[in-house]
Amino acid sequence: MLFLIHCTQKPDGQAIRDAHYDAHRAYLQASPVDIKLAGPMVADDGDRRIGSVFIVDVPDRAAAEAFSAGDPFTRNGLFERVLITRFLDITRGRPAFGPAKD
Repeated sequence: MLFLIHCTQKPDGQAIRDAHYDAHRAYLQASPVDIKLAGPMVADDGDRRIGSVFIVDVPDRAAAEAFSAGDPFTRNGLFERVLITRFLDITRGRPAFGPAKD
């Protein structure tokens, strides 16, 4: 089942992000969790990091919570808020809206 993990970074969190970035990447690469989508959220300037988003395919909420809790960013206090929500992919991974593609 899919879960959306929406993590809002602390306003002064860039130093934490920088210090733990390599460990965060290693954690994601080694994770047995099926990560469908992952990436930083950015401010309107397109550069400044303000959080992270993940969509993971896991057996249950407890697995999504464990995945999030194990992330070095989470463990080292980068996020002021982590919201984990069940997610339904109505597109089944395919583009469903917008112009048709040939």
